[in-house]
Amino acid sequence: MLIIISGSAGVGKNTVITHLLEKYDNIKLIKTCTTRVPRQTDEAMHSPYTYLTREQFEEKIKNNELFEYEEIHKNFYGMPNSALTDVCENSIHYIKDIGVLGQKNIKDALNGKAVVLSIFLTAPKEVLMKRLIERGDKDIDLRLSRMEFEMSYVKNFDAVIENLDLDKTIKEIEKLIKKFEKKEKELKK
Repeated sequence: MLIIISGSAGVGKNTVITHLLEKYDNIKLIKTCTTRVPRQTDEAMHSPYTYLTREQFEEKIKNNELFEYEEIHKNFYGMPNSALTDVCENSIHYIKDIGVLGQKNIKDALNGKAVVLSIFLTAPKEVLMKRLIERGDKDIDLRLSRMEFEMSYVKNFDAVIENLDLDKTIKEIEKLIKKFEKKEKELKK
């Protein structure tokens, strides 16, 4: 199973992913290739990224090494092709923070091959702004400018969860995982 976590900047995607990774041995992180500069918090969050220069990223695009990629907030983010193979071939669960455009592409690509649970996290704009300030983001207006675009894609997701209380969010995700594990058993029959 692939668990996709999406949402606007500051909604807590990496925090949620980190908590799930710490709690469950059978969930593995799929790293995102990115051109963005590392944040201090990235290392504490199971290193969710493989950092590349723009030139290295463009080389991966040229060599068709990325299943999907997108430019977000002036940086590239992408998912390696090898990650999809891992999801289809292994019995553990994988988790990935991915943009709203990549979510649909991945669901389509894995249809009939693996179960995909896609979750969109939300929070009020003022909460997002506060979180972005607290983590030291410099381009807050740029990060929040994408929110309306992202919200227009929530209909494509299996669940939308307001992430204001981390424990409550984790419990809701755990219920969804159990539900989708049943679908996974059906697919493997």
